[in-house]
Amino acid sequence: MRRSATLIGISAIAVLASGCSSGSEDQAADGKEQTTSAASSPAPAVDAGREVRAAVDTTKQSTARIDDRIRLHGMGQDYTITVKGPFDMKADRGSLKVSLAQTGASPNGAVLDEVFHGNTVYFRMPEEMNGDTGWRSASRDEAEVHALLRAPLNDPEFVLRQVSMAHSLTAAGEEKVNGVPARHYTGKLDHKPLALRMVKERREQVEEAMAMIGDELPATADVWVTEDGLITRVLLVCDLAGMKMSSTMNLTDAGKPVTVASPPDSAQAVPAASAGGALLG
Repeated sequence: MRRSATLIGISAIAVLASGCSSGSEDQAADGKEQTTSAASSPAPAVDAGREVRAAVDTTKQSTARIDDRIRLHGMGQDYTITVKGPFDMKADRGSLKVSLAQTGASPNGAVLDEVFHGNTVYFRMPEEMNGDTGWRSASRDEAEVHALLRAPLNDPEFVLRQVSMAHSLTAAGEEKVNGVPARHYTGKLDHKPLALRMVKERREQVEEAMAMIGDELPATADVWVTEDGLITRVLLVCDLAGMKMSSTMNLTDAGKPVTVASPPDSAQAVPAASAGGALLG
């Protein structure tokens, strides 16, 4: 299921980079700079961390249409991975279509289909160079991360788990996001969520790099929560020594019924450790 050494290498470069700072992707959510004003009017103290964690718990009991855009650019490279589809987080079922495009490359459009059923994820490449378009399956809980800001098997609930581990969260005002009013929270990510479930080799490289940076790792997490207590957008950003990474996950159509195809009968089970590469996280 691995596409090419070049694409996988881009993820490896991002993992191995040795410095982080929040970049211009902080403006990507609504085309506005995200700031927290120290001069805002006095208000009762709120536990932003508790509110975000509560929103994560509420969102995981609902349904949503996922639209996640992961971008890696810098060092002469520019890749965008999109993950789209309906997902029932309470029932652990969903259908996702994953695509990868390289700016300036032609043709674009490497695509992966995924079906989530409980603890099993089914996936296939509609087009393979060797003609093999058969379905594979792997354990959702055992799948690992191969690069920063990627979720194993593109699992949207993994992104929510990372958000729940953000620290130094503060309220940053109210905005209209995805057509609805939402409270904006901003915080930081340390090595724990960034290296969560990462493959051993990559995790050791990340931990070594982070040890050089120190405790104040400037990787950021921004979250928008609706009046119903549901997360409608997550923005994760890290700029690693010239390789900028961002993940913007929008969750819309909250609470709407989700229909998922039945699991493919002929799917070949593969070890979760083998489910890696640019499209699988």
